[in-house]
Parts: sequence; structure tokens; C-alpha cells
Amino acid sequence: MTALHQYISAVGSFQGVLLFFLLVCDKNTSAASKVLGLYCLTMGLAFFLPFISFGVTPSVFHPLAAWLFFVPVMYGPLLYLYCKKVVFNAPLTTSDLVHLTPLIVCYALNYDSLLFWHEGLRLWINGAAAPTQRLWLSEFILFVVPAAYLLATAVLIVRYFRRAENTLSNFDPAVFKWLGLLIGSFIGIFVLKGVMAFSNIATMTMLVVSDALIVLIILLIALTQWRYPRFFEVAQTEQTSGNPHSLASNQSSDVGAIDSEVRSIMYETLIDHMQREQSYRDRELSLTKLAQLTGLSPHHLSEVLNQYAGKNFNQFVNEYRVKEVCEQLNASNTTPVLDLALKAGFASKSTFNTIFKKLVGMTPTQYRLQRNDQ
Repeated sequence: MTALHQYISAVGSFQGVLLFFLLVCDKNTSAASKVLGLYCLTMGLAFFLPFISFGVTPSVFHPLAAWLFFVPVMYGPLLYLYCKKVVFNAPLTTSDLVHLTPLIVCYALNYDSLLFWHEGLRLWINGAAAPTQRLWLSEFILFVVPAAYLLATAVLIVRYFRRAENTLSNFDPAVFKWLGLLIGSFIGIFVLKGVMAFSNIATMTMLVVSDALIVLIILLIALTQWRYPRFFEVAQTEQTSGNPHSLASNQSSDVGAIDSEVRSIMYETLIDHMQREQSYRDRELSLTKLAQLTGLSPHHLSEVLNQYAGKNFNQFVNEYRVKEVCEQLNASNTTPVLDLALKAGFASKSTFNTIFKKLVGMTPTQYRLQRNDQ
């Protein structure tokens, strides 16, 4: 263990415990912050492991090593639970305890090692082959469980992003980019750790880099969550109770349920309503709300937009909002751009800038300057 690795491990251990108290002890903290705090604690405990001497002569710290060695199996479950609480803005429940199962299984398989230190365990922790089938199975769990949870987390975020596009008129896609970057970073670290564990090309440099990345990522995410608890919060879609994907499933099953002529009539009704009532100015406008206003069912409205207009709900509504802002800017309106955006129905500056640039191809400021130069 090099001096640099010792330093990184010490920072990681101290940082994990400190961030745990910062994120958990505040009585007003969110469920996502508490889960992230637990993640930081598990990281801090895992980083303490290299400081335990694994010499042949048993020490008082050796039994602690077995308890700490299996802690990283919780990285995947806690990351999944954190993203789930952020996305759905849900409280912690007793059912969330099911995610402790991997750690409990590892402890149950190796109950004797938790109580009595033995030479085979020492050699295994130092990198030797597992001396027993139970330790081999535990090693398998340590890699398979985080991989499965990382995949589940990526699927969760992708599905919710698609669902938000189909049901919400205002949601910030930048949040999903941050969450995607978070998952991508951990996938990269996991692959690096896997290469180091199952190949002969592992080097101290790779170990230091992977541990340093873990420390840096968790520090940035945890401090951001602590200072801005709602930074990663995602607008809530409809029907979040029960099966979180029920709306998407119902929409899929209804595709093709109405013929093209009826779709055309429904679409004309929808366009007439949007132009006449300007419902897009409602910042809380959702698929269900617009369906109620137009007398259509949510599923038929979604089908008309997707199959007839070739757009999702978010794109359909925001095109009207951007069009109104552009019309105001074309008329040499001196009102601040943000005020125009809020009046048109956008909920935040970041969402407006992202959508405007995506649809127009330039920022609102560039568009105004271009119009003034003509």
C-alpha cells in the first residue's frame, strides 16, 4: 500500500463518516439525502479496511476486517435506492429494507468468519483464491449484486425519462443528464475494479485511480445534495402509485386502437383548443390535465400525439411555448427573456434554455440579438 493510496483511503474514510452526519443528522433532510448519507458511511467503512494489518499474527482488528470486507456489496443497492428516492421523491419505508438482503446473505454465509479469524480468510482478503465454497459464493455476490443494481438503476432512469416526456410539460432534462453521468461514472469504476479483480493486469496505479474517482464522485454528489437538496429532484409524473410503469404500459397497449380519420379529428380538436385557450401557459399542465380539458382520454391523447403528430407530449406543448416567446422577440419586445418564458408556461430558466436551444438551434439571447440586427 503506497503512501498515496493510504492518503486517498484516509480521506475517503474520514469523508464518508463526515458526509454521513451532514446528510443524515438534519431533521429536515430528504429521504434521498439519508440514503446518500448511508452510502457515504459504507464508503467510509470500506476505505478503513486497508488500514487493518493482515499479518500472520492475529490482532484485535482482524475480526473487524470480515465485517468491513462485505460492506461494498451495498454500493449498488444504495445507489439504486438513492436514485429511486430522487426520481420519485418518495419517503423511506420498511419495504426498503429488502435492499439489505445482499449484505445479510454475505454475513450469513460467513457467520464463522465474522466471529473467528482464520488463516484462509486472511489469505482471501489479501487476494488469494477463496478457500471455501461459501467465500467463493460471497465473492461472486460482491460483483454480481452491484452489477445488477447498476443495470436496474440505469433502466429506472431511462424509463422515467421517457415517461416524463410523455406526461409532463415541464421537467428539466439536465437532471437526467446528471443522473446518467452519475451512473456512467460508477459503471466505469465497476468495470475497472472488475478488470483488476479478474485479470493479471491490475496495478497500484489502477487501484489508486479507481479509489480516487470513488472519493471524488461521492464528495461532489454528497456536497451538492447537502447544499441543494432539490438539485437532483425530478418533476413527478402521473400515477406514480402502484406500478410506476403502468401508464406507459397502458399507452403501448392502446396504440392503433383508433383509426387515422378519428386521430385526425382528435388532433384538430387538440390544436383548436391549444390555439384558443392557450393551455400551454399552465406550468403544471400534464397529459391527464390536457386530456380533461379537451374531452379526450389520456391514452387516446398520447396515441394521437405519438402516432399522428409524431411527437411526445413534452415536445408538443413546449413547441407552443417557444413559438410564443419567438413571436414576442420578433415583435421587438423589450421584456426580459425569462419573463417571456415564464409567461409562456416554462417553469424555470434552465428548462427554457434547454428546450429553446433544442428547438430553435440557438440560445434565446442569440435569437434576440439576431432579430435586432435584421
